[in-house]
Amino acid sequence: MSAFKDAVADDMDDVFLNEDEFAEEHNLNGTDCLCIVESPTTKAELTNGGSGEKYKGYDAVHGAIATVHVKKADIGEMPVEDQDFTLDGEMFIVDSCVEHTGMLTIELKANITGLDGAGGW
Repeated sequence: MSAFKDAVADDMDDVFLNEDEFAEEHNLNGTDCLCIVESPTTKAELTNGGSGEKYKGYDAVHGAIATVHVKKADIGEMPVEDQDFTLDGEMFIVDSCVEHTGMLTIELKANITGLDGAGGW
């Protein structure tokens, strides 16, 4: 490997996926591994098809989204669109997955039914 690729690989473990810095242990499809999980804050707004219009959900249906950053080697094969995917025991669907220098960014979505919105991640 080149010196640059070695440095990137070292940074992946020593900085980005360092438990003392950014990463936390999560269970991804039955595998415990260090990763970074992002989810929208209350300030984030979902939009409808990128039109800028706020998403207007249906009564008793709620959604959840999450973005997972994980080392590809830690979860084995790369997830594919529309695949079932569990995050800490909660069922999601893979919306997209891309790889960059050995790291995967996995976009997940879930529909949660129920009047109280319970059961979501």
